[in-house]
Amino acid sequence: MVDVVKIDVEAAEWPFLRNLVDVEPTQSDYIRQLLLEIHTPYVKPRQLNRSDLVEMIYYIVRLSELGFTVVRNRQENNCCRRFSPIMPKSVREKCCYKTFYINTRLMRT
Repeated sequence: MVDVVKIDVEAAEWPFLRNLVDVEPTQSDYIRQLLLEIHTPYVKPRQLNRSDLVEMIYYIVRLSELGFTVVRNRQENNCCRRFSPIMPKSVREKCCYKTFYINTRLMRT
């Protein structure tokens, strides 16, 4: 059992999330808390496309299905300019987020 996993790897969190939510048995069964800084998955301008956004949403939904609940979510403005060019204009928030998840399936009683 792992009490806390902290991921702050400047857009490399997506391969980690892929392994966390899609490998069976899921590694999430052993993580009580997940501290995650979330960025867009690619950093080259105009490389982000619709399937990338779908992938991002999939991981967030999948974490919820696995029992992870967001306890705290804080926008980090220091990376806004870096990610603005790659986000569609219809997406208002173009920054990274520090998100604190707790695995409700593993809460101590």
